[in-house]
Amino acid sequence: MGADYSRRVHLAQDYIRHHCEADIELADVAQAAHFSPYHFHRIFTAYTKETPNDFLRRMRVERAAQLLFRRPAIPMIDIAVQCGFKSQAVFARAFRQHFGMTASEWRKGDFWLHDGSFWRWQHIKQANSKQQNSKICKKPGYGDALLSDLFAARRDEFLAVRHGERPAFIRNLRIVEKPAFRRAFIWRQGILREQILDLWAELLHWANANGVFRPDLIGVARNLDNANVTAEALCRYEAGFVLNEASPDFARHTGQQSILFDQIEGGLFVEIDFEGTLADETLAEEYFYNYWLSNSGWHLAHRSGYVEVPMSNALQPLHTEMRICTRWYIPVCKQRL
Repeated sequence: MGADYSRRVHLAQDYIRHHCEADIELADVAQAAHFSPYHFHRIFTAYTKETPNDFLRRMRVERAAQLLFRRPAIPMIDIAVQCGFKSQAVFARAFRQHFGMTASEWRKGDFWLHDGSFWRWQHIKQANSKQQNSKICKKPGYGDALLSDLFAARRDEFLAVRHGERPAFIRNLRIVEKPAFRRAFIWRQGILREQILDLWAELLHWANANGVFRPDLIGVARNLDNANVTAEALCRYEAGFVLNEASPDFARHTGQQSILFDQIEGGLFVEIDFEGTLADETLAEEYFYNYWLSNSGWHLAHRSGYVEVPMSNALQPLHTEMRICTRWYIPVCKQRL
């Protein structure tokens, strides 16, 4: 598929992601992606390996899966409505069909452990075969890994941050209000870690060729999906950088280029300055998600977060002991009383 199709498919996915709670017509999404409905359905399916309707259903049920953990006090019917389901019964059927268990079983969390980076399935050893063959079972392909070797090697550190000991490599943590900003970026679906460097190299080549590379260029990285909720082949990654006020309006000149342009929404964020290794990042995430957030009076907002990456980091070979300095922006809003 050509670069222009990649751009348009991303526009369609973005439209669905931001409107999945509403009644979406195929023609609306096609229009957002600048396709006729017929060509849009064919190209979207060929590019993403799922139909637009399949993508919409998956976005709804995966958003619900995230909310069930992040907002445990919200009634199930409210989550169903927020995620675009017409009734709790429709939501219940869709959730069970997708994840192989009920939403209540998912929220209860007996099947989950946290390894410092993501919630993962744990393999529960049942006492007898009757329990093993019970109705509570999961579909394959979603986070089959046990707790990582990293967790096992640094267990005491993980337990300490879960009880509130702030890791030394979190240099700053505060609530800030960030303005919106323009960015140029490239996205890929189903990308492997070693392929991330190729994305950054392609992006920097384009920046140099178009005269927008600067020594102080701010990289912006985003993972749009959680690999333990979304199948790995469907996870999406974006590598981009901030366009300043003096940058040309490249968005008017789309052509066949693979570079996309958009605006990241502003608002309230938790800003975290991180300085450490890739392995240390998991401890910082553990502290934030499993201690700080639950004790802060804030909860996660629906806006997308991002990570500012110095471009000196962007082309380093990725390994767990490489030292990096990044700034995380995690969108939040105040908890309602």
